[in-house]
Amino acid sequence: MLKSCCVYSTGVLCILFLIAGISLALSQVFQNIVYNRIKSEVVLKNGTDAFAAWENPPPPVYMQFYFFNLTNPIEVLAGDKPAVVELGPYTYREYRPMSNVTFLENGTKVEAINPKTYVFEANMSSGSEEDLIRTVNIPAMTVMEKMKDSPFSGTLISKYMTGEEIGLFTSVSVGDLLWGYEDKLLEMVKTFEPSLDTKFGLFYKMNGTDDGDYVFYTGSQNYEDFARVALWKGQSSLNWWTSDECNMINGTNGASFHPIVNQSETLYMFSSDLCSSKVLQDINRKMGVIEGSGW
Repeated sequence: MLKSCCVYSTGVLCILFLIAGISLALSQVFQNIVYNRIKSEVVLKNGTDAFAAWENPPPPVYMQFYFFNLTNPIEVLAGDKPAVVELGPYTYREYRPMSNVTFLENGTKVEAINPKTYVFEANMSSGSEEDLIRTVNIPAMTVMEKMKDSPFSGTLISKYMTGEEIGLFTSVSVGDLLWGYEDKLLEMVKTFEPSLDTKFGLFYKMNGTDDGDYVFYTGSQNYEDFARVALWKGQSSLNWWTSDECNMINGTNGASFHPIVNQSETLYMFSSDLCSSKVLQDINRKMGVIEGSGW
């Protein structure tokens, strides 16, 4: 009787293990089939969902600006420490569609430009674009530094600034400070520096403009190369930094990444604004968020 029970139990266990093994094998096979299908479908090619999302990224991208408003300019000029109040955020929605798209090398690469447009989002901001910010007069400081070794020009600039009541600090609206405004001092300097631009802004000429030609890999040969930057302005690397590693152009432009991203995988994003490639190390798969944590 005991022997029969043992044989029966052993048989049941064998069947259970067999079922479990078959299930695991089938699940792995099914996963591989799904992954291979994804790898073959997620390619930058006309008519695919991947191409449509790359050409006009659907997830909203926002840029928020904060400013330090100087509250004691007279005291600072007398030698006191500056007292500032933080203002912000001032939020802008960023639109970055691809344009002038041209496929190259039998569809293995694609060339495009990526113009960026920023639209103010009042409901996500703590103020308006008309808010005044008292800050350092950057054009004045720059002109004074440039003319310091030229007695004649320096004297002329000093008299003009006194007559026009142009000081080391100025009050400018958020919109003008970011995107550009006509500066009186620059207009005056232009009389003997004809090539000088009379407008100044922290992001002047960066709204509604592109940052140059890109060439991307389409991912047709290797899914991990999907949307990876191959060339920027015709170059495969930068010449801005002092080391080859810092000058490397790594990763995508940040709008999309290759499919099937592992949680332990290190991703890269190239930013032309920063002239550098950013390392994205913290991949939160559960929340669908990728956070940058280092350079």
